[in-house]
Amino acid sequence: MSALRLRSRPRVVELVASLGIPVAVQILALFALSTAVVQAAPATVVGPVAITVPQGFVAAQTQKTRKTLITAWTKSVKDGSSKTLLQINVLELAKPAAPEEAEKYLRRELAAIERRRLNYTSSPVAHIQLAGVPAVRATWNGNIGGYPVMGVLYSVIVKDRYVVKFLAQDLGTTPTDGLFEAMKAIESMK
Repeated sequence: MSALRLRSRPRVVELVASLGIPVAVQILALFALSTAVVQAAPATVVGPVAITVPQGFVAAQTQKTRKTLITAWTKSVKDGSSKTLLQINVLELAKPAAPEEAEKYLRRELAAIERRRLNYTSSPVAHIQLAGVPAVRATWNGNIGGYPVMGVLYSVIVKDRYVVKFLAQDLGTTPTDGLFEAMKAIESMK
C-alpha cells in the first residue's frame, strides 16, 4: 500500500466515525472500502485465467512446454523457516473437455501428490464454482522428509480446452495465513 493511502486511511476512518451512524454500519463501510482497495491490485494473467497474487508472494519460477505452463509464487513466514506455495498449472488439451472432467484431473493430481507424501490423507472432493465455472477442490495432509505438510488443490476446465489446476500448500498441520491468502486469491480468480 502506498504511503499516500496509509496517510489517508485514518482520515477516512475519522470521517466515517463522525457521521453518527451505528458502529456495525461503520465497520461494513470500512470493510467495503478496504475490499475495493484490495480488488484494485493488478491481476496476473496465467494462460486463460487472471489471478491477483496476494501481497508478499514472490514469483518462484515459470516452466513452459508446448502444451503446459506452470507458474508459482512463494511467501516466507515471519521467521523465514518455511514458505507458502501458490502454484498454477495450465494444460492445453488436444480436444474439448466438459466442465465435469475437472474432477478426473483433480484425482490424477491428488494421486501424484499421494505418491510423494507419507501418511497421506485427503478430503472428499467438493464441487464449487471458480469465476462462475464448475470446479472441484480437495484438501490433503501428509509428510515430506519427516515434516507435516498440508494443502488444497483446485481443478477447473476453462474455455473447454484448458485444464487449470491451482495448488496451495504449506508446512504444518493447521492452515497458515499464507495458505488462506492463496486460497482467497484462487477463489477470486477471473
